[in-house]
Amino acid sequence: MRVSNSIITSRSQLRLQQGLQGIDRVRDDISTGVKIRKMSDDATSGGELVRIGSSMRALNQYRRNADSGINRAQAEEGALNLLGNSLTRAIELGISQSTATANAQSRLIVKKEVDQLINLAADLGNTRFGDEYLFGGTRAGEPPFATPAPATGSFSRLVDASNNPVNPSGNTTLEVGDGKFVTPNHNGTQVFIDTDALDAMRALSDALGNNDPAAIQAAADRLTAANSNVQALVGTNGARINEMEGAKTTLDTIELNLKTYRSDLRDTEIDKAMVELVGKQTLYQAAMSATSRILGLSLANYI
Repeated sequence: MRVSNSIITSRSQLRLQQGLQGIDRVRDDISTGVKIRKMSDDATSGGELVRIGSSMRALNQYRRNADSGINRAQAEEGALNLLGNSLTRAIELGISQSTATANAQSRLIVKKEVDQLINLAADLGNTRFGDEYLFGGTRAGEPPFATPAPATGSFSRLVDASNNPVNPSGNTTLEVGDGKFVTPNHNGTQVFIDTDALDAMRALSDALGNNDPAAIQAAADRLTAANSNVQALVGTNGARINEMEGAKTTLDTIELNLKTYRSDLRDTEIDKAMVELVGKQTLYQAAMSATSRILGLSLANYI
């Protein structure tokens, strides 16, 4: 094949342009600190970067869920502590009024304080968390307990389709990891009904109103058991907080690993890039020198 001057010139220009492009690419790698700026730079690594970005967005959502769950659990912890204090006070009042030194008048006075404790407990059952009721279960948009607390019947304010009272049920679950779900807090039935906290205080109120020492003592014993049940929930609550804190620690570890992997794929190794830049510049200068000599030749050089 005959190689003309025009072919030599065009090929020389193409190679010089490619050399400049290589130098420009490495210079951009150094100045930006990243070697993959678009998918065409490295399709395989670019795809991995997209996957890593998706994973990190999921981690951020898991972390927000864990933070929300911890806040819910801490709000419940505060309510449980107040409920425990109310039960402790009711026990003290019951024991003091079960003795022979008490009388009908003192018991009626104490009954008023116990009724206030019952109303306080019902108010705790309607604790709000943001726009929701913390102990509302699956019906968190409605206050779960009647306030002031009724003297008889159900404490619940919730009703079914037939207008019959129903206790709060169900729980909110949060995903704090890939396929890992936690229940951040108990519902109102678990805290106030199943523990016997409200019914035991009502039993004490009724016994005080009836001036019945034996019933007062029985109610005090019942309140002691209810308080133990509440303290068990406090322990469960603490374990849940620890679980969610542990989930956040795991998320932090996963995020660190993903960032390291992303850096390995995307970020420029400056020392290597500088060596590469010097090499490309040297090659380009050599190519420029060789091209200038070749293109500078004419027939007169051979005469």
